[in-house]
Amino acid sequence: MESRICFFAAVLISLLFCGAAPMFAQTASKPNATANAKPTATANTNATTTANATATSQQEHAQPQPEDGGENAEEEENPAFVGNPLTPEESWQILSWEEKNPGAVLKYEVVVESASAHEELRRMETKRSETSIHVFPLLPPGRYRYKVVTYDLVGSPAAESDWTNITIYAAHQPEVSSIKTTLNNSSTIYLEEVNDGKFAVKGRNLFPPKEGKDDLEYTEYALVPKKSKGRTYKPKILSQDPSNRKMEIQFNIDTLDPGVYHFKATDASGLYTPNNGDNEVVVRYTKPMDLDLSIGYSCPMIMYDDTFKKYMGSNIWPLSGNAKLVFIPIKLSWGYLGVGLLGTYTRMNFEGDYFDIDGNLMTANGLLVYQKPIKVASRDDPTKKRLLGTVEVHAGGGAAYFYKYQYHYENGSDLDPLYSLDACAVVGASFQYYLTSRIFVEAQADFITSFISDMTYGMVVPSINIGYQF
Repeated sequence: MESRICFFAAVLISLLFCGAAPMFAQTASKPNATANAKPTATANTNATTTANATATSQQEHAQPQPEDGGENAEEEENPAFVGNPLTPEESWQILSWEEKNPGAVLKYEVVVESASAHEELRRMETKRSETSIHVFPLLPPGRYRYKVVTYDLVGSPAAESDWTNITIYAAHQPEVSSIKTTLNNSSTIYLEEVNDGKFAVKGRNLFPPKEGKDDLEYTEYALVPKKSKGRTYKPKILSQDPSNRKMEIQFNIDTLDPGVYHFKATDASGLYTPNNGDNEVVVRYTKPMDLDLSIGYSCPMIMYDDTFKKYMGSNIWPLSGNAKLVFIPIKLSWGYLGVGLLGTYTRMNFEGDYFDIDGNLMTANGLLVYQKPIKVASRDDPTKKRLLGTVEVHAGGGAAYFYKYQYHYENGSDLDPLYSLDACAVVGASFQYYLTSRIFVEAQADFITSFISDMTYGMVVPSINIGYQF
């Protein structure tokens, strides 16, 4: 009798356990429609889903979108994935979720459909009770929805989540190889100078910005401060190359704060350009120093001493040129102070009845320089000032070198050449007119006198030059 009672009790306990197991699994998948700000969305069965992507132009990045389950529910996308993938696993399309009571789950089944036509595209099962699954084959860019079905310990579907929307964006690793101003071909901006804020950008995978909510392939751009604190600036896209390798952008110069920035390109998938020297932009209030280099044509005219006129037949020598280098390290409200070098070269020759004379006159002088910049109202904005030009005066001393002055007679004989190095001094002035913020033309006049015991001469040297300010 007791054995029969035990037998019936065992059967009753077994039946109660089999009935309670699916109920337990179902309560573990109780709906809970919440979402966080990370690239994850919590499904309605306590299943938190995530989607990642590969960092190549042929693969995609998935972002989940939570949906309240209604057919007319408004979709709200989670923020794009932030950060470059650290491992290959992180770059795969992965759906993962959380389970409060994994001991009551045998496995999960994930069903993926197209968001619009609700056509089933993938039906995948996890191994045992793993709470993540790789989407394979990879889904192309588009909008999809998925649900997670929970199976209890006896292999029966116990609960399933509502549909959750996800968007898969085409992923391209953006690259910026250079960014330079179109005016100065430089990555450094000085706010004291007139600058239109236009930059030429070169790189790869530089797609147009997002234009509508349905775009699946785009790139967003920003000028981001190198330090964590600071303002971020969005550029205006002026033009874009069809190959997505070149673009022209523009920033509002009036709003830029001095500092060091990186031009950051962020793909729709969240892939972005790393910070390096290729995409660095420096904004400074004033230029700490100037370096002006100019070269041009000159025509010396001898003003006194008749040696050249007597022996070489002229006091004007048009076969001449000059070069000047000026360094300005001091900038004050009443003008700029600096030092420089001035060099001139003149070719001289004379053809007589019985002989010819030729030679070369070269001068080199160190300079003390004063410059006064002239600024006028900008053509585009009268409230702003632009650099029209610079008035310069300079003076200094150096050496004059007579190089290889020689008589050549008709019979083929030549006298010994003359070489002479003597002290000289110079005083001069110039006006530099800026065609751009760096390139200028210069009208200059110098007076150079030499100190020779039996031939003290002075010459005026007018010149016209082209220059560049570094």
